Amino acid sequence: MTSDDTQPGGAPPGAGLVLPVIILAVFTVPLSVSGTAVSLGDIARDLGSSSLGEQWALNGFTLTFACSTLVWGSVADIIGRWRSLMAGLVTFGAGSAASLVAVDYPMLDAARLLAGAGAGAVFSVGSAMLSSVHTGERRTRAFALLGSVAGLSLAFGPSLCGLLTQVVGWRLVYGVQLCCLVVACVGMPPIRGATAHERRRAVRIDAAGGALFCGATTLLLGGLALGSATGWLSLPFLLCTAAGLACYGLFVRRESTAPDPLLSLHTLGDRRFTGTTLVVAVASFTFTNAVAYLPVFFQGAYGSSAGASGAFLMFLTLPVLVTPLVAGRLVARGTAVDRVLAWSIVSLIAGLVATGAAALWGLAWMALPMAVVGVGFGLQAGLVDGEALAQLPENEAGMAAGWINTVRLGSEAVGVSLFGSLFASFAGDTTHASRQGFAVITIGSTVLAAAIGVASISLVRRDRRAEVLPENPAHPIDR
Repeated sequence: MTSDDTQPGGAPPGAGLVLPVIILAVFTVPLSVSGTAVSLGDIARDLGSSSLGEQWALNGFTLTFACSTLVWGSVADIIGRWRSLMAGLVTFGAGSAASLVAVDYPMLDAARLLAGAGAGAVFSVGSAMLSSVHTGERRTRAFALLGSVAGLSLAFGPSLCGLLTQVVGWRLVYGVQLCCLVVACVGMPPIRGATAHERRRAVRIDAAGGALFCGATTLLLGGLALGSATGWLSLPFLLCTAAGLACYGLFVRRESTAPDPLLSLHTLGDRRFTGTTLVVAVASFTFTNAVAYLPVFFQGAYGSSAGASGAFLMFLTLPVLVTPLVAGRLVARGTAVDRVLAWSIVSLIAGLVATGAAALWGLAWMALPMAVVGVGFGLQAGLVDGEALAQLPENEAGMAAGWINTVRLGSEAVGVSLFGSLFASFAGDTTHASRQGFAVITIGSTVLAAAIGVASISLVRRDRRAEVLPENPAHPIDR
């Protein structure tokens, strides 16, 4: 019996509140990132100027977020998704509360580390819970709406946080986050019954695997930060990256032999799951890079103000509000998910190439190709998680969701760091930026995205052919 059949209304008791609770929590995560970024000036005036403290206020959240997603996902499959999500929300809330009352950088940075560790549960456990509570068309609609809400937070989060900081102060940014998380926690008890049907994995938590993965991720992200600051051939960068890769190697070896692995390598052997997951990496090397560096380019190349740059960026972000819902409607009406994801990949790559080329002609020429990139991102934002999770057994949904978000965060970190280094070397900064340099690195960066996109489509199509072709051609009805 599927989760949608548990009562006459088609959903288990409390299922109607699952989506609102998760939507509120997901909306809060981008606010936590953009809120800190836009408030750094006010934070520095209040707590004092400290480049190290400011850097960790930004990067600490991202670090623990990236480290914890896979761990939370696997833990959720063992102890239950409701318990894991509740623990994550409480941890995230505690970090936001501590940020609200921080009196110095050590306290603020520690609070940001704590908040990031809790936020990791929102994406991995939240999407796994949605996947287990809803099936079929209901699942498609739920993930489409989730993608639109994430787009809303992405598009308007910086403006909202900037307004809160300007009118009241930077602490209100964390106060709003805390309020959202408190409301989400209040909504958790009524939805507990919606997860009563889930099947847990009767295994132990792989603490050694978790330690290796977190250590490897910390070393690799730390290495990327060093590479941006000291150069990609510097000894600190090379040593940190080598140590991180070595830890990843040990992690893979551990997972291949551990009786209860944190990440089942068998899961990655599912071609459709892996191919669908790679779509998020295409988005990271295209859309995420554009969000991070287009405002800098606008200011350096065209003399735009910070406010005008943020407003013009909405040509990129506003389509994300609508296109996840469009993608969900297309799939509900019979369009193959594979086709929609292929459209997403093509839009992301072609749109970014056109954006780089249009930069040579002027700011106005960039509006349309930027919107194409936004459409491409929105088409996959509401489909990837739901489609990937649908390929695996329900009792592995948490682990699978954790891996999807690990790929998402990891590829974003690599993409932004590499593009940032190239941007600084060939394009410039907010005081002066080369249009030609920006065009070259923007168009060139799509080569990697295109290679990942081809691999994604190839894996998905190979899996589709394997489903169609019989195992024994002589007896096709046996399959």
